[in-house]
Amino acid sequence: MPSTTIEKPPDLIIRLFVACPRSGSTLLMRTFAESPECGVTSRLMLVDLASLGGQDTPNPAIFQTPAQHDVYQLALDAGKRFLISREELGHDTRKGECSYDLLPSASAFDLLRPVFLIRDPIRVFDSWKRIGWKDVQSFIDCYVNVFGMMDRSASRNISCLLYEQLVYDPRKELQRICDRWGIPFTDAMLQFTKPFGPVHFKSEERTKANCETEPAGILTTVEATSSIIQDVKYHDLLTLEEKEKIERTLCRSYLGCWRDKVDQLRAMLSEKTWFGFDLDDTLHEFRLASSTATNKALEVLSQSYGTSLEVLKKEYSCILRSKTSNAFSDGKTSFEYRRERFTLLFERISQTPSPTFLTSLLEIYEKILMDSLQLKCGAISLLATLKRLGKKIVIITEGPQDAQERTIRHLGITDQVDALVTTNSFGLSKVDGLFPKVLQHLGISPAEMAYIGDNKQRDMEPALAESIFCIHFAEAANFSLDVYPPQVNTLAKLDCIISNSEAVLQ
Repeated sequence: MPSTTIEKPPDLIIRLFVACPRSGSTLLMRTFAESPECGVTSRLMLVDLASLGGQDTPNPAIFQTPAQHDVYQLALDAGKRFLISREELGHDTRKGECSYDLLPSASAFDLLRPVFLIRDPIRVFDSWKRIGWKDVQSFIDCYVNVFGMMDRSASRNISCLLYEQLVYDPRKELQRICDRWGIPFTDAMLQFTKPFGPVHFKSEERTKANCETEPAGILTTVEATSSIIQDVKYHDLLTLEEKEKIERTLCRSYLGCWRDKVDQLRAMLSEKTWFGFDLDDTLHEFRLASSTATNKALEVLSQSYGTSLEVLKKEYSCILRSKTSNAFSDGKTSFEYRRERFTLLFERISQTPSPTFLTSLLEIYEKILMDSLQLKCGAISLLATLKRLGKKIVIITEGPQDAQERTIRHLGITDQVDALVTTNSFGLSKVDGLFPKVLQHLGISPAEMAYIGDNKQRDMEPALAESIFCIHFAEAANFSLDVYPPQVNTLAKLDCIISNSEAVLQ
């Protein structure tokens, strides 16, 4: 790392944090903007002019000769003691924005005390796609660069701030960063009461958007809230292929930011001999497959009988709510359940189908359902990892036994599953005592099992009531190891945590 001579005027202290776009950096700016001692700014290290090769490169003038920078003077004139700069990478690979080296000298680390703001890449790319940034490779390049800067500066005076921990316990995390930066912390920083504009200083060049034009609404979430919120909306815009590529490339680096908490969870899971899984919407995309099959069957029905598709969907939804309340614990087969539901649907629209038509409708539903089955991101790898480690796998699910057996076969995971327990075969729903029956059936104690499921009420609560260690699979929520049960939003992350133990055992 080359040496750089740096002036340090005593009048204004500069601090900076580094982040990928859409990682919560504006939220962090907003919190410091609430401090009367802080001014905030963005991307001061962008050059005034593009390089000869047509790419932008960082300009370190703000910490080499800060007093000559107009933003420095603006903050000084406003009576600020600190200038907090958000050094955010860009999303445009062609302009070199993803590969900026924002910390070019050892002395810059010591002067600026940089903080790396890291957020779960899955959630960040979902936010990227929401505003029209769809290049997954540019996204990955951006994160690889940030993690690379962290690795290169590991021996310097840096700090990592996880977005998920910031929103979970903002007082603790902001206090930690304030202590690092020498900024007095106040509870007022947690309530957004001041207008953002007057303390968000911009240079003339930045105002001209020298690197990129920010999408409309990029500050909407922060400006519309009066305090830090734990879970912003997940838009579910990623394809399975995008999730797998992101997790394959970035998962280990992201989990490394959780440090001891990952090690603690790994140690806990290594002691378990049995791993239980819910099936539908935990190991595979049941809602998607079921919805696809239902829509196709209702389209055929609509075309044949003239009832509008909207009416059929509404009536069928009512039937589902009334007919699945027993969680399939009365012993019928899946075909009997489906025939009953479609027969009721015909009654609701005052039609009588021929036996041949009803049978063909059921066949269409089954074919589309099976063709639409898709494992969740990381599912097959997680199951394979558990088997390599000598673990036993039981699927504990609500549904007809025959349908769940066909699903497991079609998904190609039969060889990984040691036992299948359904509410249908045991005659009990999960909330009515299925979990203690499973433990008795397997001949194990609660301490020998870990259970993973997606539903708080039907998975987490009854399993926890039996003292089974649980992991909540919550795709729409933040990944978190600060809560109990721990919360994962892809099975790939859980696989990454567990598979690291293989190296320890060898």
